[in-house]
Amino acid sequence: MADSRPMPPADHRAVLADAAGDLGFLRQLGDDHLVLHRPAAAANILIVTFEMLDVARARDGGLPLSTGLARERGWATLDVLAEGRTWFRDEAVIDFFDGLTDDGFFDDFDSVIFVGGGMGAYGAAAFSVSAPGATVFLMQPYATLARDVTPWERRFRSAWSLPFGPRYGNAARMIDAARRVYVVTDPTEVADAMHASLFNADHVVRLPAPHAGSDIQRRIESTGALGRLIVEAETGTLDPARFARIWRTRRQDATWVRGLMRKVERMDRPFLSALVAGHMVRQGGFPAAHRRLNAALSQLSAEGRAAPAHLHPTPPPDNPRPLLAGE
Repeated sequence: MADSRPMPPADHRAVLADAAGDLGFLRQLGDDHLVLHRPAAAANILIVTFEMLDVARARDGGLPLSTGLARERGWATLDVLAEGRTWFRDEAVIDFFDGLTDDGFFDDFDSVIFVGGGMGAYGAAAFSVSAPGATVFLMQPYATLARDVTPWERRFRSAWSLPFGPRYGNAARMIDAARRVYVVTDPTEVADAMHASLFNADHVVRLPAPHAGSDIQRRIESTGALGRLIVEAETGTLDPARFARIWRTRRQDATWVRGLMRKVERMDRPFLSALVAGHMVRQGGFPAAHRRLNAALSQLSAEGRAAPAHLHPTPPPDNPRPLLAGE
């Protein structure tokens, strides 16, 4: 993700229209959705993505997450983009996928992979039923917000009035026709793990990402590993062991490590706090890492407990940078 200010919606629409070119299309679906299709000259693989427009606008170039694979692999793309938290429950979106099925759109491809994170994962799973035999790659998926199915879900009250059915309603039930389904979830996030547990079938591969936090797609994108994971999901070579090796790149992601450090501190685990802060110090960490390392080592000493053998109190940098929020 880029740190620059997102482009205005009108400019963004022009960028998407330009990306469609002469052979693809950019189409309005109802009031709150756009769909972008980019064909490829010799493509036999189609990636179908779901995400919010503001996420795409904030990305470098303003293009959907499928763009890198389209360029590198020559895949065709179909991207459904929502203006706000619509959960893709617009009748226009539902009718669009009904039409694709009726027209045999997906039959033109040897392989189709549906991809999404968070709300986008809900959309990817729900509409994957329109392309039987597809691969589905879900990051932090939600099964449904229907009150009779997930009464414990209290985070998205503004969406409770949306009709999660009858068509394409419960995403966890729409994956039965898929070839393979990959579910990436942080098991330490209780509500997210409860949603993930509803995606329960023999062809579901669970990929745990502990302490990934509240936006797994963003975390994976920031590590540069998303493209590799999607490619391996499409080829069927992705499994928990392979995912764990690729997911190790998160250790170089300062945002992820800072989030882990704050979470460990809330657990009052000084030994773990020392390990995490020590890792950040070794990576050239910010002043807060030095302070938290020293605080954890002091707490261990006061409690008469041994500290990690390779860690010792350390002074902060001579020229500390301004503190970031939460540090």
